[in-house]
Amino acid sequence: MTNRSLGPTSSYLLSTLSERGRSIFTVAEAQAVLEATPGATVFLLHDLARKGWLRRLERGKYLILPLEAGMSGRYTEHEFVIAASLVTPYYIGFWTALNHYGYTEQLSSTIVVATPRRKRPVAVGGVTYLFANLARSKFFGWREESLEGRSFMISEREKTILDCLDRPGLCGGIAEGVKGLWYGFRQEELDPDKLTLYVERMGNRTLFKRMGYLCEVLELPDLRSSIGQWRARLSKGFSLLDPSLPGSGSYDTRWRLRVNIAEDELTRWRES
Repeated sequence: MTNRSLGPTSSYLLSTLSERGRSIFTVAEAQAVLEATPGATVFLLHDLARKGWLRRLERGKYLILPLEAGMSGRYTEHEFVIAASLVTPYYIGFWTALNHYGYTEQLSSTIVVATPRRKRPVAVGGVTYLFANLARSKFFGWREESLEGRSFMISEREKTILDCLDRPGLCGGIAEGVKGLWYGFRQEELDPDKLTLYVERMGNRTLFKRMGYLCEVLELPDLRSSIGQWRARLSKGFSLLDPSLPGSGSYDTRWRLRVNIAEDELTRWRES
């Protein structure tokens, strides 16, 4: 059984960090509190992790485990709070944001984090944090939310939909993006003008094709004006409806799309 006893130095470190609201902290922050050498700080943190007071998230970064974690150390902060500590800049996005907004019922043990930086996946407490590398031109459209007093950044509803239509492989396929369009418009939570503006800013006019085609398949009301704007902005040539799937299927000349997923697969979820 692990001994969770605390010496005066360890107690001072954990209490000071907790008072500052730093449940997740770096080695440099711990060193500043202790006014110790890097070697001594790392040794102490390793010892605290071994005793179950800390959990190492990645190199140089730790999570304080509270008393309720018990001897086993079975505890973790909310996944979004941990994601906020792993990379900057960032926002929670794609499939994870779809689920957060109630646009998909699918659950995943992977948290998708959008960032302009390249970073390998990180596993913490059975959860994988997958970092979607975005071009700077596409890295925008997020908002700040909070959980239990801890803030995090998450993509806006409109940006969530467009990110998923841009890279369906990061949301479980184009059908999940279809759910986002359906629920978002039916619940009057999506702004079609903002969608148009954001597509222009992202610089991928293929999104007009996918968005327009899918909205017509869903027979969404009150979008005639927006659909007309989207059709006037189509890129040349044919594009895949779902770029994560093979290039097969029929051609839709109205939207210049190769429909490589059957229409009934896009809407089957409405029948369940």
